[in-house]
Amino acid sequence: MKLIKYFEFNQGDLDAVKSFRVKDELNPKIWTDFEINSEVREDLLKIAQDFYGSTDLQADVDDIILTGSLSNYNWSEKYSDYDLHILINFTQVNESVELVKKYADSVKKIWNDAHDIKIKGYEVEVYIQDVSEPHTSTGVFSLLNNKWKVKPERVEFEPDEDMIEEKGKSVMMLVDDLEEEVDEDKYESFLEKLQKVWDKVKNYRKSGLESEGGELSLGNLVFKFLRRNNYIEKIMKLKKKSYDNQFK
Repeated sequence: MKLIKYFEFNQGDLDAVKSFRVKDELNPKIWTDFEINSEVREDLLKIAQDFYGSTDLQADVDDIILTGSLSNYNWSEKYSDYDLHILINFTQVNESVELVKKYADSVKKIWNDAHDIKIKGYEVEVYIQDVSEPHTSTGVFSLLNNKWKVKPERVEFEPDEDMIEEKGKSVMMLVDDLEEEVDEDKYESFLEKLQKVWDKVKNYRKSGLESEGGELSLGNLVFKFLRRNNYIEKIMKLKKKSYDNQFK
């Protein structure tokens, strides 16, 4: 049964594997000769300022950056969004950096869930980042200073689409199996199985980013493949549903 399921994913679940091909130029809707569109920059700065102003955080903003695929050559018309990061020193908020991070993640989720903002057709995802947090992106643009912190360079790269799809399918099958069990298993038992799958997914990205391939590593592309075909979201929804089910 599982073997049959492995080969029966909808084509839409697999289309994302084609999105990792490197483009010849930065997204022309946003960039002209490495200069950012002034209206895009102003809109992103306003969103960042409005978002940060909606929080209770009082730390000075060190920088506001644009990172991710829209500041690099691996952008996708269908899947890319603006990774808008606000950099602050978490220790200015509280000596417990982990506590600040949890708060920052919480307000980020509330904001992103409450807004559906698109600029030039791409959604905006805000994130509060500690200035000391390692960031491996090969394209980082400072919106505050209107200049590149890490200027991207195009590299010849051919993603191993078959391998990305194969490894992605193995996780997708596990998630789909868990989806069938969520109404049957007890919360603790189900959560343990779900956590194993989530740890597997996170390890793909962690090991990939720490490897020589970095953003273009197989592990990181498998993670992005699962995020772009909504299987990361499926995992989060399963966790929520299993929690709710224990009270029925």
